[in-house]
Amino acid sequence: MTQYKNLVEKRKVMIEAEMWGETIKEHYAQVGEGYHITYNNGKVVKVEGNTKTIVQLPDSVETLIDNYERSKV
Repeated sequence: MTQYKNLVEKRKVMIEAEMWGETIKEHYAQVGEGYHITYNNGKVVKVEGNTKTIVQLPDSVETLIDNYERSKV
């Protein structure tokens, strides 16, 4: 079973990075622009009333894993 150890470790890091990426990094409000939520994965969501609009899409999986590993240091 040691032949799969590296594969399992990579998958573990990927799952941890995805969970970390969905946590909120910051909130900010701009007068006339609405309320913005930025996530650790790079996604930015604009909230106006009851509507949510994705302003920026999440980063790629590779970038997400790199950012996650840098955040742990």
